[in-house]
Amino acid sequence: MKKLALFASALLFAVACQGDDNMDNNDKIILDFESLSQYIDTVQYGGNLLYSGTGYEWYDSDTDLCSSLPNYWKDGTLFGGGIVVSNFIQGDAAPTYEDQLSITRAPHSGSNFAVCYVATNQCPPFIEFRNEAKQVMSLYIKPTAYLSDVVQNGNAFSAAMPKNGYIRVEATGIDAAGSTTGTAEFYLYDGRKESDWRLWELKSLGAVKRIEFRMFEGTTDGDKRLDSTAEYPSYPSYFAIDDIAIER
Repeated sequence: MKKLALFASALLFAVACQGDDNMDNNDKIILDFESLSQYIDTVQYGGNLLYSGTGYEWYDSDTDLCSSLPNYWKDGTLFGGGIVVSNFIQGDAAPTYEDQLSITRAPHSGSNFAVCYVATNQCPPFIEFRNEAKQVMSLYIKPTAYLSDVVQNGNAFSAAMPKNGYIRVEATGIDAAGSTTGTAEFYLYDGRKESDWRLWELKSLGAVKRIEFRMFEGTTDGDKRLDSTAEYPSYPSYFAIDDIAIER
């Protein structure tokens, strides 16, 4: 992408706030999931790819990124969490757990995206490079339709999020030696305000072999944030990601 000369200060500020969107395309490669349609199950819940018990793994040869199920329950299914490719868009009906892989409106680009399900922070879902460690610059993130509906309206298992509630996602970088390179956080919800695709900068993690994702929920009390101590989340622990930017 060629950089354009900017003459108005307001326009300069807007472009600066776009972060990695302003990088030259020669400096990065984007995983947009468009070439990974073979990894999309025929249904969102109970399909053969994700629930047959044989495990699930996707790989993108252009970026060398891959992911497999963390297999927390040792059953080889998505019940234990994972990051899976999807193209499901929620219709007018209120989403349920059977609509776990859908988003409202469109992907950030193209037709495909990925959904991350954090069944438990004890065994987090992940993306990793199959060969050498690389620098992940950023990705786009948003709530799934199911999570958004429960946050706003509640369901049989959880009340709607209080006005002082939040949901935070943490990304932890792991290098080739298995050491932590750093942690970046993103507030998927800070209060009940709706949110669409937003850019999450991950440059602070440095060169990584793997990035693990965890989700935390809690409430604010003045200037303090109090994470829930429950072992499992009360809200549907799903979020969508798209357009992962990787430094060449």
